[in-house]
Amino acid sequence: MPPHIRIYDVTQNISSMLPVYPGDPGFSREVLKSLEWGDPYTLSALHLSAHAGTHIDAPSHFIRGGRSVHEIPIERLIMMVDLIDSGTVVSPENLSGLNPLAEGVIFRTGSLTGYLSEGAARACVDRRLKLIGTDALSVDSSEEDAVHRLLLSNDMLILEGLYLEGVPAGVHTLLCMPLKIEGAEASPVRAILAPAEWHQWIL
Repeated sequence: MPPHIRIYDVTQNISSMLPVYPGDPGFSREVLKSLEWGDPYTLSALHLSAHAGTHIDAPSHFIRGGRSVHEIPIERLIMMVDLIDSGTVVSPENLSGLNPLAEGVIFRTGSLTGYLSEGAARACVDRRLKLIGTDALSVDSSEEDAVHRLLLSNDMLILEGLYLEGVPAGVHTLLCMPLKIEGAEASPVRAILAPAEWHQWIL
């Protein structure tokens, strides 16, 4: 019998209880028709920020002329990543043990207000990583945008709002698929972390 393969859903549930970045609109679901009301089907409308919950930022979020969500090649959304326990503020030292096979990195800060220092962001750029992920609401500290600008200007994708409870640190295969919204600077995603060897089977 093959060994059990563990796949981690690292996506937050989207609900009215979802934490949002200060100033962003919250999530709501408006039920327009319902089987419970005697309608022949259920139909609802969703109201949310493109940055709601677990989401990906495309370069156009801060970079004029940068690619939008619908322009991200599908192969950029499947990669090997190294999940690192960093603490609230990510420093360059947190990248010292980065697995050389990793194309991206995910930082578990343990805090919604965790963030990357500019030094850590520059270290990510120096390593030519394709994606930076975090369980925090933003890669930047409050009221700042320097880290976003640095990463996105280097065509690096940003994955924020991950749910990482119970996921072991180390190398995984990340799959994170945004909605293909034309012209959008961001989109919610369904993100999973699978065994590292999946990378060679998928791509």
